[in-house]
Amino acid sequence: MKLFSLACFLILNTATFAWAHGEDKPGPHGGHVQMPGGFHTELMLDEKQDAHIFLLDMEFKNPTVKDSKIEMKAVAGKKEVPFTCSVMGGNHFHCVASQKYSKKAELRIKATRENAVGNEVTYKLPLKEFKENKDAHSGH
Repeated sequence: MKLFSLACFLILNTATFAWAHGEDKPGPHGGHVQMPGGFHTELMLDEKQDAHIFLLDMEFKNPTVKDSKIEMKAVAGKKEVPFTCSVMGGNHFHCVASQKYSKKAELRIKATRENAVGNEVTYKLPLKEFKENKDAHSGH
């Protein structure tokens, strides 16, 4: 019984932690947000399936590329497709896959923001659509 209670507690706490950090709402640029450490990553995919990644502070603001980098790959089963990432627009990274990847892959991102190294985050494809929410992270 204790094991079951502990499992329930961990599951509920993990979900609450994710929601508390905004993973259920679009980021300020309309993308999907995760928290790899002391900052947030915001991911958007364009029509070519290229990735656009903003490295945001804890308030979901101040995207930066200074002293920052992205390592990214798509993983589907045993197949891994690396991406090449470069700065775009002076405020985010544009990452292009070396070849086509599955639309059901996991996108794995290892980010460093202003020399702060984050944990690897995983975005499962297809990315979910957000429910209508006008405020999103604009209120943070």
